[in-house]
Amino acid sequence: MAIKISVVIGAYNQKEKLQQTVDSLFRQTLSPDLYEIIVVDSDSNDGTQEMMETIRSRFAQQKHIRVENRGKPYARNRGIDEAQGEIVLLTDADMIADPNLISEHLKAHEKFSNAAFEGMTINPDGLPYIKEPFKPWQKLKFSYFLSGNLSLRKKALLDAGKFDEDFAGYGWEDIELGYRLSKTGLHLYYLPFAVNHHNHEVSDEDMAKRKFDMGRSAAVFLKKHPNFEVRTYLGLNPLATGVFNFVSRHPKIQKTIGERSANSKIFRYLLEEFNYRKGLRSQGAL
Repeated sequence: MAIKISVVIGAYNQKEKLQQTVDSLFRQTLSPDLYEIIVVDSDSNDGTQEMMETIRSRFAQQKHIRVENRGKPYARNRGIDEAQGEIVLLTDADMIADPNLISEHLKAHEKFSNAAFEGMTINPDGLPYIKEPFKPWQKLKFSYFLSGNLSLRKKALLDAGKFDEDFAGYGWEDIELGYRLSKTGLHLYYLPFAVNHHNHEVSDEDMAKRKFDMGRSAAVFLKKHPNFEVRTYLGLNPLATGVFNFVSRHPKIQKTIGERSANSKIFRYLLEEFNYRKGLRSQGAL
């Protein structure tokens, strides 16, 4: 029986979480003859290779590919190239799949021919990552092209050029690909029946640090698509830029924001936005 859908996971030093992810993908309701699991390991040094070897016998359609650490886009692109299925399901090493995850994505592609599907991802707090009350099968903007629970045809990925490997740091590589795909006429639909659980709680401190890296990656996005639509989406408007420039000139205000961010959602938001724009400025985008 031919493989119909390939699950592609990029991983780096996430052995314990990856094992839980792969275990959940072994326990799917879909016949194991119809799907494969491809783990592309970016030269992990935490025992990931040994762990993957110990579970090899439990699932015949499982590949572990070890590559040099050149970032998530490179790893995902290698997995896409290796995929035997017509459909590629992108997920992450810290996502635990519901038993019907793969079957729901496959059924969706049998219903729509030229489409991508964004499943429902549940955060560690039990709430959906996508907060908007979208209806099943509702069309989504490119900004919801989130690769922790996303499927589309391999041909569409290849025709679009796959992930842009210039995105070396955290953030935006999936949404930038979604932006390119949206320009080809590919529609993205919401598929809440396909559920993943994010097995990684991000602290407020970690998020504040991530925002700087997101700003750096946003500058890459903008360089590739220097238009009003992308600038607006990335938050590059005169008001936000003016506030950032003002705060940048006043160290006391920065200190106050940093001190109060631990106990205030408003100040935490301000700190994250400030760090995001610091990342943009570090790449000459502000």
